[in-house]
Amino acid sequence: MLRASDYSLLQKIYSKSEKKISKDKNHKKTKVLSKDKINLNNLNQNGFCILRGVFSKKYIDNHRLEFQNQIELLENISIPRDLTKQTKKKDDIFLPKLEKKLFDLGEKKFKKYTDSVKIRDPLINLPKILDIVLNERIISICSNYFGFKPYLTFIKCVKSYANKLNDHDTQHFHIDESAIKLLKVFVYLNDVNSKNDGPFYYIKKSFLDAKKKWGLKLRWDEKYLKSIYGKKNFIPILAKRGDVIIANTIAFHKGLKPLKKNRNILILNYGLHMDYSLNNKPDIKARILKKDYNLQTKKNRTVLDLLEKVN
Repeated sequence: MLRASDYSLLQKIYSKSEKKISKDKNHKKTKVLSKDKINLNNLNQNGFCILRGVFSKKYIDNHRLEFQNQIELLENISIPRDLTKQTKKKDDIFLPKLEKKLFDLGEKKFKKYTDSVKIRDPLINLPKILDIVLNERIISICSNYFGFKPYLTFIKCVKSYANKLNDHDTQHFHIDESAIKLLKVFVYLNDVNSKNDGPFYYIKKSFLDAKKKWGLKLRWDEKYLKSIYGKKNFIPILAKRGDVIIANTIAFHKGLKPLKKNRNILILNYGLHMDYSLNNKPDIKARILKKDYNLQTKKNRTVLDLLEKVN
């Protein structure tokens, strides 16, 4: 039976990592810019903040175009799941992959049968996104949230499709139960101007009592959650490409399904130890080329230390 990793176990792992990190000068938190003090306050008070205009639109467009180019060539793209095999149960999140012969027909065909597509090993196949991972404003806010400079613990680049399929998996409300303290960073690779564009959807301040609901369900009913938190606290987080969203996702959240146009997004996790998956199992490590890791300064390598280094 699939279940969330045990909270008390993750609490022990977090405390042990925090104690170890506290003795390492390379993990010393960095100074927050004056303009980001309000963002850090919003993160602590409400559970999320938006940093406007961190990257240029051209810079983000280049990443999106490179991602799209690899999708069109079917290079470094994971075969996505087959949503025609969905059941009516929200907790049935694991589905078989599309048949390879359908996938090989290309995006115009397979996008009708799945919710999204992802690139394998983003730091290897889209190496320039390392500049986003190590961005000083992102790291400074994250380090002041944790009290120490954190590790990058997870990364994915996703294209979500506007099609007629039902919501699935993280398109339903859930809590990230991979650590007792975690920050997720979202960088939209195209403008997300309305709920129709598939924004990150967050229940403000729900992190305050998330521990009480830990492990009770994998996916939650929106109507039930509105009866608890009130409709006004359900926030679709809209942002332009170049903006950065930082959120405490030990709280209720989901990704809204895009309705009119496809949505591209880069998602990064930062924490003080490896993410844990279901059933108390460590999650798969993200990978980086050894040469790219070794090219970094010592302070930047600190952020990347938990990644698997490959030739």
